[in-house]
Amino acid sequence: MNTSVKNELKNYILDCINEGTLTNDNRDDWHFHAFNEDYYIKYHSEGFRWLKKHDIDGFTAINEVRNYEINNFGEFTTEVSRQAIVNMLVYIYGEEMLYSYDVETVEELESEIKNELSTFDKRVEETNKDFVFFNVDTAGNITKYTFSNDFDRYKNKYEKFLSVEKARNIQINLVD
Repeated sequence: MNTSVKNELKNYILDCINEGTLTNDNRDDWHFHAFNEDYYIKYHSEGFRWLKKHDIDGFTAINEVRNYEINNFGEFTTEVSRQAIVNMLVYIYGEEMLYSYDVETVEELESEIKNELSTFDKRVEETNKDFVFFNVDTAGNITKYTFSNDFDRYKNKYEKFLSVEKARNIQINLVD
């Protein structure tokens, strides 16, 4: 799951908490209520835009869904349409994400997600440097970063860089 998907789904979970969909009373069914009770997207064109927005190849998405269903249910049954594949992919990613949190209450879940979403943003807002240099893992997550004005010193030490001004306009998720 890439960084942009993680951030979107974290914000979606926060929306579910704020709307009262996820509560302490339905703790054992959070995944169902957030990612299975209703469609994440409703239209074919939304599926196309979602895949494009998150830079996910359609065949890769189909393969992920196929592998998940075969491993968990013994057969691949999801209709091969952008809408159905995206909804199932979100179901899979939502399950992975929700079960990665070791929390007992909706308040703890909300706190952890907000903390994850704001850590990098706080550093970006507080820096007086011009560039952020960073490395990315195979899933597209930032694993290491530094802020600096010394472009020549860091351009070959890190895989990628952005101007801090540009970094202020995007959401980034870090992996410990």
